[in-house]
Amino acid sequence: MPTARVTVTAVSDEGDTVIVWGRPTGARSDSQPIGYAFRAEGDPGTVALAEQASRLAAGAEAVIDYVAVTGEWCRARGLAIP
Repeated sequence: MPTARVTVTAVSDEGDTVIVWGRPTGARSDSQPIGYAFRAEGDPGTVALAEQASRLAAGAEAVIDYVAVTGEWCRARGLAIP
């Protein structure tokens, strides 16, 4: 599973999904952020990841395990805060 180290630009809580917008380390500051979607329903581990993601703030660093969906969207599978 790919892993991205990102700088968070925004977090959006959509109820059943938490989206963390971020730029991968090394990306240009004017590049479009990528959305990493965390499901906020399902098994307890998935819900706990979404809750952790919802508490991230703009400017925070995070390491996200993900599955690419499109060039601008990814389905998150794991989260670590270095």
